[in-house]
Amino acid sequence: MIRESSCLSVLHSFDHWLASCFYGLSNAAGRHKLPFIIVPVLLALTGLGVFLGLMKYEPRMEQLYFPTNSRAVHDEKAVEKIWGDQGIRFSTVILVWQGSFDANVLTADRFANAKQILDGILTDSVVHEGKAVTFSDVCHRGNTPDGSCFRLSVFNWWDNKTLPSSDEQLIDQLNERTRMDQCGRVLRDEVSMLLAMPHRAADGRVLSASAYHFVFGTRPIDEARTWEGNLVSRFIDVDSERWGESEGFRVYVRTEHSIDTEIERSVGGNLVLMTVVFIVLIGYTVSVTYRHKNLVRSQMLLALTGVGFVMLSLCLAYGIMGLAGVPFTAVVGLSPFLILGVGVDDIFISLNTVHEKDPDIEPRERVSLAMKQCGPSITMTTLTSFVAFAAGATASFPVVKGFCLYTATAILCVFLLTITGFLACVHLDAIRQNHNRIDWLLLKSRDPEAYRGPHQRLPWGLTAIFQVHLGPFLAKPVVKAAVILSFLALLAGGIVGILHLDQGLRLQKLSPYGSYFREYYVAEERLGLDGPAQELSLTVSISGLNFTSAEDMRQLEQLTTDLEDNVYAHADTDKRITSLVRTYDDWRSLNQFNTSHAAFYDHLDTFLKQDGDPFKKDVIWNADGHISHLRIFVRTIGLPFRKQDDLMLSFRDVVDDSELADRDVAILPQTIQTMLIAVAAVLVVTFVFLSHPLTVLFVFVMIVMIDVNLLQIGYMTWWDVPLDSISMINLVLSIGFSVDYSAHLAHAFMLAPGTRDERMQQALSTMGVSIANGGMSTLLATLPLAGSPSYIFFTYFRMMLMAVLFGMMHGLICLPVLLSLIGPPAISRAEAKQTNHTNHVSGRRTASTESAQSDGTDKQPTESQQTVAADLAGHTEV
Repeated sequence: MIRESSCLSVLHSFDHWLASCFYGLSNAAGRHKLPFIIVPVLLALTGLGVFLGLMKYEPRMEQLYFPTNSRAVHDEKAVEKIWGDQGIRFSTVILVWQGSFDANVLTADRFANAKQILDGILTDSVVHEGKAVTFSDVCHRGNTPDGSCFRLSVFNWWDNKTLPSSDEQLIDQLNERTRMDQCGRVLRDEVSMLLAMPHRAADGRVLSASAYHFVFGTRPIDEARTWEGNLVSRFIDVDSERWGESEGFRVYVRTEHSIDTEIERSVGGNLVLMTVVFIVLIGYTVSVTYRHKNLVRSQMLLALTGVGFVMLSLCLAYGIMGLAGVPFTAVVGLSPFLILGVGVDDIFISLNTVHEKDPDIEPRERVSLAMKQCGPSITMTTLTSFVAFAAGATASFPVVKGFCLYTATAILCVFLLTITGFLACVHLDAIRQNHNRIDWLLLKSRDPEAYRGPHQRLPWGLTAIFQVHLGPFLAKPVVKAAVILSFLALLAGGIVGILHLDQGLRLQKLSPYGSYFREYYVAEERLGLDGPAQELSLTVSISGLNFTSAEDMRQLEQLTTDLEDNVYAHADTDKRITSLVRTYDDWRSLNQFNTSHAAFYDHLDTFLKQDGDPFKKDVIWNADGHISHLRIFVRTIGLPFRKQDDLMLSFRDVVDDSELADRDVAILPQTIQTMLIAVAAVLVVTFVFLSHPLTVLFVFVMIVMIDVNLLQIGYMTWWDVPLDSISMINLVLSIGFSVDYSAHLAHAFMLAPGTRDERMQQALSTMGVSIANGGMSTLLATLPLAGSPSYIFFTYFRMMLMAVLFGMMHGLICLPVLLSLIGPPAISRAEAKQTNHTNHVSGRRTASTESAQSDGTDKQPTESQQTVAADLAGHTEV
């Protein structure tokens, strides 16, 4: 034992105070059992009603899976605040002849059939709120000369023209240099984004193609979402996944609304999966709390009651979130699986601690002493999990923030209902045992000593593994060396894998397996399409310019020139820039007006009423009659969606390097930050309870090793999952899990007497089964998700599998070895008052409870053994 410093003495005093609080709380629950049960149940049911009445469901992908504080989001909001909504939604259609990617679609007949499909899409109407809506009602009208709807297809070059009557005529017209659309684009130059897998002759003439590619641009309005839904249902039966054949073509469809609806559909089986999880956990709790050949000591009914209180905790938490206005999302549907597993852990700890207490103690005192022991331990794990998810709620990804808020609140609610309603039920069960009544049936046992009698341990149970085999095995020097080397190799491999970690969310993965949305992307990849290649019209918004200042106009012209000279700017110099200032200066020169900067406003009104009419929407006036905001447009080369990142970054660099950058010109780190905040918060909590810096350091090392292995060696490399907002959630929650597995055992080591090897073995004997059962209940709660068609749920299952396995490996193998080698000295913990009080209260204590036979029957722990296990959960016996 060591002499405690003043700081550690304060922490130990807090620990004793907290234990006394749980003792008093338990006594109150024992005296007022009915209010302790009824009030939490009523609150939970009220919470359920509030949630159902106030729930706000958020299905929109763009509102969930992208960081709210990103530069792109900031710029978009800034531009929209000034100029209104600039958004455009894209729907795409691919036509493959009879579903064969090798067939040629460039025949006159198939060309005409494809035109009929396009005409049907453009003219088809759908009813939205009692009004018929067609594509022209919802389309995005860009900066085309005639303000026409944005649609992209090979038939743009045949508007108001006769279709070819033969295959030869089609090929000839397709390759004409003079065939242009309304924007002046030559058809032959645009073929690669209109036709999939075009085959060309040696002279560049297009001879055949595998598919037609249509793109439709719509505005971000509710009517457009209705139109998009009708576009999908026109060709595909979403429920049966049957693909419709239209005019001989297999039709592949993707709309932006598809992403939202398919994500929602992917979690449609959530209720069924929760039912399966509930049944699995019921079976597990029954098996764990069944006491072989002694149904009086069994706690099966109480354990099931505990599962019920965990479910009620979810109702209360969801009600609080509904009241707070936090939106419910598809990903939040994962929280019940997590909370059921975590909540059952606390139930097991409470039951096992009560079970290990002397049954001759008066029931209320017996439960209160148990809560005095395990209460601080449950508090520690609750707080570590809570702060981990609270830290996750600081993430800028709305989907991560929402999940963490719901889960953190649910964790607190589980804790509150466990130490109130469930605690009162524990008192009732203790009275049942004291009255010698059988579990479930509540009938009197024929054996008058059954309430204090032993029960047989199953020879293949976990108790034997952790109390007899694992500790002595890990104490061997050769085994210690092998364990250290193995885990160092595991860590090294994980660090190397960091360089190969893929980042980014692949939208098609959010849809169910077998979805038409996934099939579209499969077809797109098969046909070599990167998405609809398109020329962008970038908006550059500038505020605060003095248009009569020569210096300001020089800076504006320099910015305009830099944008014009960008490598991604349109090849045609006449189409690169749309600028009011440049056009106005040319107009003044042409009309021989004063072109000085000081005379900028002299003829501007005349210009806007005549030749400059299209520019009226590009300026905003202030109260003094001067321009407060100006926007210019930059037209780019055509690129597919997936290759536009570099384009945007390039133009953004131009804007940032401009001298006007301070004039409000608008055009893997998040995960690391969130995880660091979570780790720091968890370590503060564990230090308060573990009370020794070296022990906390060991726990920190375990957290780092577990998360590094999860990032690389574990799931994310083996199962080809990128670092995205979904996997980020699992990395955050893994911090809470990893500290649970490690902190319990570290705390037991600090309280155990003897040499380091002896203390390590005692810690495994005390906490090993509880840690293993905690991991098992969590795995069982997530196991049904393995069969889910949802990427979100399946990803959660795989990462939880690895998190639990790595957590138990490090907590039950690596950490014990480290502690046995360089663990800190034990700390003293006086429990004499508790022992004396217990001896005084127990009127029927027998000296024979410690003399159980060593042939596999149960053995009650001595009071000194209970002292060593203070704050810790009694082990589960299987």
